Amino acid sequence: GGEGEGERRQAGRGDKRRHDMDDSDPELELDSDFKQIVTMLRHIKDKAHKDGQKKTEQAISSVATEIQSMVQNTKAKFEKESVKVH
Repeated sequence: GGEGEGERRQAGRGDKRRHDMDDSDPELELDSDFKQIVTMLRHIKDKAHKDGQKKTEQAISSVATEIQSMVQNTKAKFEKESVKVH
């Protein structure tokens, strides 16, 4: 039964390819970055009700700065990736 062996080998190869794709996907990274940002903003909103306006404004501006730099870093990462691909 040489045929059965060939089929089994094929299936194994398919599994490996799927694992490699999961390993490092810049788009997945980006997605989790944005989820983090949304979570941070929700926390700020919740704190706003307790902490009063002044503190909240400071927190928002510092998070906004953080988000900007995250987005810039991610953009740079993607530009590097797309240069590699082409």
